[in-house]
Amino acid sequence: MSRLSLLKDAYEREGYVVVRGLLDRTMLELLASKVTQQLNRDGVADGFTSTGQPRFREPLLPDPEFLKFAEAVSSELTEGLFQDPRVMDVMKALLNTEEVFVHPNKWIRGLAPLDSSLHCSPGVHQDFPELQGSSRQITLWAPFFYVDEGSGSLPVYNKKLGETLLPLELALNPSGWQVCSEVLGDKNVFELSPGDALLFNTFTPHGGATNTGEGWRCSIEARFQPLSDPLAISNFAKPLLTQDWQTFYQGWDTWGFYWKDRHPPIIEFDPSWERWRDLTAIGEAIKGNENAVAALEIAAQFGVSEPIRSCAQRLLESFEGVYDQ
Repeated sequence: MSRLSLLKDAYEREGYVVVRGLLDRTMLELLASKVTQQLNRDGVADGFTSTGQPRFREPLLPDPEFLKFAEAVSSELTEGLFQDPRVMDVMKALLNTEEVFVHPNKWIRGLAPLDSSLHCSPGVHQDFPELQGSSRQITLWAPFFYVDEGSGSLPVYNKKLGETLLPLELALNPSGWQVCSEVLGDKNVFELSPGDALLFNTFTPHGGATNTGEGWRCSIEARFQPLSDPLAISNFAKPLLTQDWQTFYQGWDTWGFYWKDRHPPIIEFDPSWERWRDLTAIGEAIKGNENAVAALEIAAQFGVSEPIRSCAQRLLESFEGVYDQ
């Protein structure tokens, strides 16, 4: 049986698979250098740990801007990393299609140590409710530097074959929610070196990484799907860090607007899931559930209607001091 066939079997059976040495090390090292340079400029890193991660340095004042890696995200190297033929061959095999589409938005994330002022780890979740579109989307998650369970390697969880969305519970984490722990299967955390990649389905539970090390866990991720499957417009309409794609692609030579004449059928984003989360958080807060505080903060700022936002804000004020974001 070929390597690709073995990978496909494992992915279909578990909902995730690790592919060693998948990413181009040269491009990854160039992007890692950009990430390290930003951490050093921001004064939140100083040298490297014994395992090769940028060593964390506590800032004088916490600033969420420290967690935005704009220079690396907007580099054409980021796009080239995921358009590599080796990556596309793996995706074609796992998706059983000859036409693969790479989502335009890519993410670079930094997870600071657990005992620092900048630690920010979302709870266990599934991607589909926020991404929507194709049910066959694959996330590729890869570290820039060596990671293991202690230094924040991303956990993935088993679930029953055929299960899609799992029940949620309120939680005091940055997203305000997490998958109910009692429905989760086994937790799986892998040692990964630069170039290794963790691939998982849009319904695979993941998250809740804990970085108990001394350095930054820095990672990059992208999402792939069959070209023929639908894509929610929210993943396509605008880039993460600039006002439009024209600005984002400024200076690119090869991959700018690679999707302009070749992209999946676009569908509207369904806000019912977000509305349910907001209303549930409000209802639980009225009952006095303090675990609703983080979800109320999100509803107060991003709620789908003004009445939801104002109601969430009033309830949030009644919990003042319970949870400090």
